[in-house]
Amino acid sequence: MDKKEQIFTKWDIIILLFLILAGVFFSVWMFHPASAPGNILEVRQNGRVLKTLPLDQNSRETISSEGGGTNTFIIQDGSVSMIEADCGDHTCIQTGNIQKGGESIVCLPHRLVLQIVASEEKNSNTKTEPDGIVH
Repeated sequence: MDKKEQIFTKWDIIILLFLILAGVFFSVWMFHPASAPGNILEVRQNGRVLKTLPLDQNSRETISSEGGGTNTFIIQDGSVSMIEADCGDHTCIQTGNIQKGGESIVCLPHRLVLQIVASEEKNSNTKTEPDGIVH
């Protein structure tokens, strides 16, 4: 086989391997924080933070909504699960356990959101307000 008939040169292969490795590295780097374990639970109702609870302390909490409904959740061994709710669909209970940063349990009828955040996200000076509101 002549050198003129080669599809890839040695440098083409080296550059291609470098680009593939760089792509894999940046993909892992960009998506890794979302899968990191969180260590704080934010309890929000109607967009307002009611409580922040550490995930390293087991507890059981009941939150009452303005409309009279209640939700009960537990923090156990670093994970959170909704165990009781008097809403109609019980989607929040069916969500199951959450334990990683960014995961959440939502009860739409009671406008309640349980979301795990990492302590560095909570303690940083980033604003928690939305960038914009669309109607």
